[in-house]
Amino acid sequence: MASLDFTTLQNTLKAMGFYDFVLPWLLAFAVVFGILQTVNIFKKSGANNANTPNTSVDAVIAMVAAFYLTIFTPYSGFLSSFFSKLFGSSIVVLSGVLVLLMFIGIFGLRLDEFFFEFEGEGAARKIKSIKGMTYILLIAALIVAASLFISANSGVFAFGGSSFNASEMITMLLFFGIIGSVIWFVVKGAK
Repeated sequence: MASLDFTTLQNTLKAMGFYDFVLPWLLAFAVVFGILQTVNIFKKSGANNANTPNTSVDAVIAMVAAFYLTIFTPYSGFLSSFFSKLFGSSIVVLSGVLVLLMFIGIFGLRLDEFFFEFEGEGAARKIKSIKGMTYILLIAALIVAASLFISANSGVFAFGGSSFNASEMITMLLFFGIIGSVIWFVVKGAK
């Protein structure tokens, strides 16, 4: 009786091109189709369908774009390698953020009051303004996202591995911190 071995199954799927063709194709199709459905460029004609997206046209365009993406790859395995590194390193970073948020929750801190100023009470509570620290954290998140994207293409994990240089990382964070602080003071002073 044969037993199910997930490692063998994964290797079989890899040999069949599942990671090199099927998954990148599905991802490209879903992203392009979702964007076309959202922007609604190709509306259906007629009085009853004024703002209804033309799903069939959007699906054909998404399918063509997905096939072109899979033929675009410069060498076999490029997309699967890129996406596995991108999503893998992103999961590591997001897991760290999740643990940080859990510790914040343990101490009973409210993140909404950390990022926003509110007016009103109960159901009438509305965001009055965004606090300056939010901009700095958004810039930091952008830096992390950009470094993950670049590292997925270069093949080296951005926050560790053989090419990690702590002094360069600290210098970059300090540089962006100064820029973020200047932007924050200018925006705060303009109010």
